[in-house]
This record gives sequence, structure tokens and C-alpha cells, in this order.
Amino acid sequence: MLSKLVFALLCGLAACQDPAVTSDQWLISLNSTIFWPTATDYYYGPTTGPQASAVSCNAEWIEYSGRSSALMSLGVTGTTTSFGSYATSEGACRTSVSLEKWSDTHTGSLTTLCDDIPRAVGPREIVTKYYPGTGPCVTGYTTYSNVEELYREPSRTPQCTLQTSECIPIWSTWSTLSSSWRSSIVTSSYGDTNSPIRPLDCPKTGNYYPEENPCSACHFLPGTATLFYWPTTTIDGDLCLQNGTTIPASGPTTAIVNGKTFTSPTAYVSFTTIYAWSNRRAHQGFQCGIDHSDAIISVNPETLSSMRNHRNAKYPTIGTAYPFNFAEFMPQQLGNETQSIIPWPQYRGGQQCPLGDANSCTMVRDDYAPWLMLPEEVREIDAGWTVCDRRWYIPTVTMVALDREEIIVTSTPEPTEQVEVFAAAAPEDALAAPTPQATTAGW
Repeated sequence: MLSKLVFALLCGLAACQDPAVTSDQWLISLNSTIFWPTATDYYYGPTTGPQASAVSCNAEWIEYSGRSSALMSLGVTGTTTSFGSYATSEGACRTSVSLEKWSDTHTGSLTTLCDDIPRAVGPREIVTKYYPGTGPCVTGYTTYSNVEELYREPSRTPQCTLQTSECIPIWSTWSTLSSSWRSSIVTSSYGDTNSPIRPLDCPKTGNYYPEENPCSACHFLPGTATLFYWPTTTIDGDLCLQNGTTIPASGPTTAIVNGKTFTSPTAYVSFTTIYAWSNRRAHQGFQCGIDHSDAIISVNPETLSSMRNHRNAKYPTIGTAYPFNFAEFMPQQLGNETQSIIPWPQYRGGQQCPLGDANSCTMVRDDYAPWLMLPEEVREIDAGWTVCDRRWYIPTVTMVALDREEIIVTSTPEPTEQVEVFAAAAPEDALAAPTPQATTAGW
């Protein structure tokens, strides 16, 4: 028989004529019969000794969760309404300032060369955008109401807590009991009081899928990459036919970069960070080798390849490899400006142009970001990287020409976009939003 306190709570706003009674883990109340688990039937482990407190705590939570769910099935007892507000704005309240990209309209000078592709003359323009719209900024608040349904609840919420480590044997015991119960029945029905209830309030460790050797199938994950190269010149050629004669820089010569000596004609690739990871997709993979910071590899420039139309992803789009032609990066006179004249196929296949949409990139801007297929020499950074895929996840590279004896100090590139907020002050008499209250939810 339930206590008077529980009985009163069960009645809620209804006028109860008959007392609520329990029978074999069933509660009969309000002309309804609902499942009413009792903690003492769900001790998944010893009730004495060091594990007893966790076993008893878990049983209390099973009882509470089961009874809460059952009481909710009796229906709503009432509602409560809370009020709050959120800030609103109209007009140019926020300003975004960034360098132009393919989706922006170019307003400056354009020229067209032999390939008939429009080219922006000069550096990228600064693009200013306003949010959420244009015109004067007007801010305010919009109020809202939230109606919450009320249900009957068990008379007492467990005050104990459960830890993952102490729940491991509880889950193991439940699994054994559950397996034994399933093998003993032909059919099961809701509310079978002999069925072990899953201890969902007991924290459970995630499934662990070990991997014998993450390095047997792996890929590289490079950070920011910089390609230091010795420039070459192309003469007597056609931009469209790309049939000019390439003249390498005279040398050998040297340059000091961040305190390191670089000697021509060797190219150098610098990574802010680089590590490797298993190719496994179905379950979480594991790292191959260790993290490496500020790693530099020296490369024969004739072996370097750029990848066109590539995209990094869990299921990457592997691009097509082409030899790097450093002459393409040689500044040339274009109108009144001096800038590189990147051929259209190379530009269209770079990182700055989206894939798949022929209308997404229709002109050449001074923002070419070539994909670099990781050189074979990258394997020398870590002994475990002998078979890692060099094309799965690759970096775009910042090109730095080494055209004389010089001292170069590089730094991490600054973000290309800055966002400033110019919102007017919010009204002081606005209705404050309610403070969220913690709730206990079943799994």
C-alpha cells in the first residue's frame, strides 16, 4: 500500500475516490494499471561490501525512472507558463569586412587575355557586407511565452550519483541476467516483471574497437603549409598554349628562412603541424606515429605536383596531379598592376573555387591557392609513415619565392575576414529571459 504522500501526489488535481494500490510491481490508480517497479527487485550486484552503495543507488534510479515514465502515461495534470525575450535587430547592425571571393561581385578593373577568361587587375578588393539588412540599425526585444505541461512525479528523487567505473560490473550483471531471461521465455510482453530493466542512469563506457596497426592504412593530416621555391621565368610563350621556354634562376644561391639556410635549386615545404591517422571510417581510427610541429622537408622541385579539383573529406575527392610550373607565379605586368597570371585550368582547379558548379568560379582573381600533393619526402618525418596515403588529405600552400640572398621571417597567416559589430544599445526595460532550470530526464 502506498504512503499517503505518494497517494496525494498521484491524485494530483483529480478527486480520488479509491486509494491507489500496488500489486506485484503494478500500480492501480485513477482506473489505470501502470508498471510500478520496486528498487529491491533490481539489485545488479552485491548488497554488502564496497560495491553495495553503487548497486543500491542504481536500483533507486531504476525505480525512479520506471515510475516517472509510468506516471507520465496517466496524462497531464496542468500547465505552467513562463515568459522570456530575445534581442532583435533590423538594418545594418553588423558589418562583415573580408577580401573578395568567388561569390562576390568584382567592381574593379578587368582584362581578358588569350584564354577569354575575365581577370581582375590588381589585388583582391575589400568587401563589406551588412547584417541582417541595410538601412539604419534598429534594435529591440521580442517577448515570448512558453507553456510547459505538468505531470505526476514519484515522491522522491534519488540523491545518490553513479560513476562510470562503478557501473561497469552493474552493466555486466544486467547483461548476464538479461541474456538468461531472454533464453527462458518464448514471448515477452510489456511489463513483464521478471525482465531485468536496463540500468540507463548508470554511465556506460563507449564501445572500444581496437586497431592492431593504424599505420597499415593511414593518411596525413597537415596543418598550414608553405612552399619555398626558386622562381623561374618563361619567355616566348603563349598563355593559352603554355608553350614557352622555361629559364630557371641562376645559381646556386642561398636564403636564410627563420634561421635555416635554403639552397637552390632545392624546394622546401614547411608544415606548422603534421600527423597521420588511420583510414578506418566505420569506427574511430587511431593515430599513426606522433605529432610533429614546424617540420620542414627538402624536395626536388621537379617532383612536386599540384592537385586540381581536389577536396579533403572523410570520403575525399581525389584531384588530378600536374607538375608544378613555378613560372606561373612570376609577377608580370597586367594593366597598371604587377601580378601573377595563373592559367585558367590551374586556377579553376584550386582550393578557392568550389567543385561541381560550372558557374561558381567565372573569373580569375589574385587569390590562387594551389593544392599540394604531399611529396614522397614527407614520409621521412616519422618512421611509421611508410605507407600513408599522400593524396587523401592535402594542404593548400602559400608560395614564397626565394629569388636572392635574403633573410626571411615567416609568420602564421592572418585571418582573411574580420567582423565588427555596431549594434545600438538594447532597451533597458526589456523583459529578462528566464534562467534555465536543470531537469532530470530519462534515457
